[in-house]
Amino acid sequence: MKNSRNKVHRGKGFFFGSRSLWTPLIIGPVLILLLVVIRVYFQSRGASERLDSPSIDYPRMEELRYLLQEVLGTHGVSWDRYTGPKQKKETWRVRVPADLPIPSLHLAVQQGVGRMGARVLFAESEPVSKRVLLHIGWQDSCFLRVHLIPLSGVRRGERKIALVIDDFGDRWNRFVESFVELGADITVSILPGMKMSSTVAREMKQKGCEVILHLPMEPLSSPFKDEGYIILVGMDRREIREVIQRSLDDVPGVRGVNNHMGSRVTVDRRTITGVLEEIKARGLYFVDSRTVASSVAYEVAQELGLKCGRRDVFFDVERDKSAIRRRVWELARKAKENRFAIGIGHCQQMTLEVLREEIPKIQAKGYRFVHLSEVVR
Repeated sequence: MKNSRNKVHRGKGFFFGSRSLWTPLIIGPVLILLLVVIRVYFQSRGASERLDSPSIDYPRMEELRYLLQEVLGTHGVSWDRYTGPKQKKETWRVRVPADLPIPSLHLAVQQGVGRMGARVLFAESEPVSKRVLLHIGWQDSCFLRVHLIPLSGVRRGERKIALVIDDFGDRWNRFVESFVELGADITVSILPGMKMSSTVAREMKQKGCEVILHLPMEPLSSPFKDEGYIILVGMDRREIREVIQRSLDDVPGVRGVNNHMGSRVTVDRRTITGVLEEIKARGLYFVDSRTVASSVAYEVAQELGLKCGRRDVFFDVERDKSAIRRRVWELARKAKENRFAIGIGHCQQMTLEVLREEIPKIQAKGYRFVHLSEVVR
């Protein structure tokens, strides 16, 4: 029995006891397989990290930071940078004042980083808080994030621009309606006696625009037609009252009046006084379009205690986009100098195109587009 047990013991040793022979054959392949699995895991993890969170030592990161600082500094906003314990990417928290629209700052950031070939890869918005998280990088790789955080009740220095668009009334179509979609408050000035004057007045008011009467007045030299809607030098008070009332009936719901043409009337103190007294009696304001430098309309309006203003810039006299763009920015400069400015343009395609391009840029610099009623005094 003793010998039998020894044989059995030796039999077990043949398979398990002789480790020097079998262990490498069994454990070796297992170790190799394990190493392969580990290597594949770390390679895939490294590739994922390269796409999701590239190294901050990217050669152009400092340039990217500099451009962001330049954009944010230009717009007068404050920010801080952080990388939290669970954050893989550098994040900038940007505090956005209430008078700076988030979309405008978003656009400015996009344009700024675009100067070095980077871009906003995508943006996440929070509907309730209105916060926006921008992911910025090159190609498909995000290198940093910019968190735009709106601040309610915090404003920068007031710089108001009142945009007046003249000569509405001849049509109501998609082009005319596009002025409502500029992303800024505008005032539309409607000519009386046109085939769509009343329709445009009602539609524009319903869509949130401020509506004023573009009252025709006799010019010094330009040809004109007297169709019962024009103020002429030499009219008595009754005639002036009738023209104004007829015009107001044709353009319902107006808040104020500005002159169409009128270089002969606005330099004639007697006639313009009669006009302004009628406007005051109806609780309206008046804005002098200043079609002639020697106009006394604004001066007389002040003397009468009538709420009034005067045009600072005609921005689309020249039918050239570059010229219109320069004049629009001239309007912004005047608003910066005087805290507000009044600009007048016209219902035409080129004006619409330039305003569509430039309004977000001007808003991004802290200017606020307002209705005329906010700047008349």
